[in-house]
Amino acid sequence: MAAESDQPGPASLAVAGEPRQHAETVLAAIGGEPHGVEIEVVSHSWRRSAEVHHVDPESREPPHILTEAALRRSKEPIESVLLAAQPELDRLHRIVGQAGYVTLFCDINGVAIDHRGEEQHSAEFRYWGIWLGGVWSEAAEGTNGIGTCIADGRAITVHQAQHFRSRHIGLSCSGAPVFDADARLVAVLDVSTMDPQLSAQAHALTLPLVVNTARQIEERLFRESFPHAWIIAVAPRADQPGSLLAVDRDHRLIGADRCARRQFNLDERALAAGISIWSLFARSSVVLQRGARPDYPVRLNRAHSGETLFALVSTPVAATRVHLGKLDATLLMQPRIALLDDLQRHYAADAPRGGLAPGALRRVREYVAAHLGEDLDIGTLAAQAGLSAYHFARAFKASVGMPPHRYLLAQRIQKAAELLERTEQSLAGIALAVGFADQSHFSRSFHGLVGLTPGQFRRAHR
Repeated sequence: MAAESDQPGPASLAVAGEPRQHAETVLAAIGGEPHGVEIEVVSHSWRRSAEVHHVDPESREPPHILTEAALRRSKEPIESVLLAAQPELDRLHRIVGQAGYVTLFCDINGVAIDHRGEEQHSAEFRYWGIWLGGVWSEAAEGTNGIGTCIADGRAITVHQAQHFRSRHIGLSCSGAPVFDADARLVAVLDVSTMDPQLSAQAHALTLPLVVNTARQIEERLFRESFPHAWIIAVAPRADQPGSLLAVDRDHRLIGADRCARRQFNLDERALAAGISIWSLFARSSVVLQRGARPDYPVRLNRAHSGETLFALVSTPVAATRVHLGKLDATLLMQPRIALLDDLQRHYAADAPRGGLAPGALRRVREYVAAHLGEDLDIGTLAAQAGLSAYHFARAFKASVGMPPHRYLLAQRIQKAAELLERTEQSLAGIALAVGFADQSHFSRSFHGLVGLTPGQFRRAHR
C-alpha cells in the first residue's frame, strides 16, 4: 500500500488547521463538553470509536486496502448475496454515479467486495479508500457510513465532519444494512463521495435511495430462498414498511423477513413450529390459490385486531418454472414491494360487488367479537345486517371471502390463540370462553386451522 504522500491529495483539506480543529471537536465531544454533533447515533459512534476501538482522530494513516487474495476470501462467504445484488447495484449507480458518487457493496466486516464508479476518478477513490477492497469497519476507521451502519444495524448518513477521523472530513456517505431471509445482517450498501462543496441537505437525498435499493436486494434474497412457497408481500402502512411471508403447500408459515417478524411478532420458535398462516389472518380461499396467475392481489383480515391489509401473493416459482422459460422464471424473482402502494390504490377501487354495506359489515363483525362465547346462528347475524338469512349469507361471502360459519370459526380460533398466548387460562376454560361445546371440539378445530394443537401453540409463543 503506497504512502499517503504518493497519492493525489484532496483539495478540500487545503485549509490549514481544519483537521486539527476537527480532532479537537471530537475529543471535546467525547469528554462531555458542548459540541456540534447533531445526530445521536453519530455521537454514540464517536464514543465507541475512541473508548472501544481506540481510533486516533488525528491519525493521517491511509485507509487499509485488502490484497486481491484477501478480497477473494472476503467475497466467498456471500457470493450468492453478491450475485443477487448485481441488478440493484447497477440501477442505483445509474442514478448516483451522475452526481460523482461511488457505490460500494460491503460485507459485515466493512470490506468493499464490489463497487461501481467512474474509472477516470479511480485514483481519487483509492486515495480515500472508497474503492474495491477498502476496509471501513468502525474498529479500523471510526465513525463512517459503512462501519457505523454495521455497528447499529440501521441506515445512516455521515456527512463530512461527522466522520471520526480528521482525514475523512471531506467524505460524505450513506449506508443501509442488507438482511437475508433469516433476518441476519449479511451486507451493507453504501454510496460515498469526496465532493467538498456538497451540502448536508443535498447528501441526505441519497439515503432514501440507498435504503430502497437495500430493501430490493433483501426481497430478491427472500424470494430466492423460498422458490417452492407462496410469497405474500404485505403492503406498507403509515407506521411500518412492507413485509414478506413465505407459506408452504400445507399453509404453514416457513419464512418471514425482518419486517414481517416485527409486524406480526414472529420469532424463530414460531417459524420452527410451522404455525399456520391462518393464525395471523382470517382463513380465506382467495389468499392461497393453486393454479392461479403468478401474482394476484388480495385483502387480508388480521387476526385479533380485524385490521384489513392489502397484499400481493406470488405463486411458487418452482412449480411455475415447468411452464415457463428461464427468462420468465427469472423475472418472477423481481422485487415487488415498491409496486404495492400503486397497486393498492387501483385495487381499492375494485371492491367486491353485491356485498354488505360497510356499516352492516361493521355491525356484524362487532357483534361477533362481543358474543363469541354464545351460540351464534346465521339468523342472529343476518338480523344485525337487516337482511334475510339467505341474502345475508351471499352478501357476507362476497364481502369477506368466506361463508359466515367459517368466519365465525376463524374468529373463535383467533380469539383462542390470543388467550393461549397472553393468559394462563386452562384449555377447557378457553374452549368455553370462545364458544366451543367442549375441549375436544376446540382442539380438533384449532389444529385444523392453525396446524398445531392448542398446547403446542402455547409453547411456541412463550
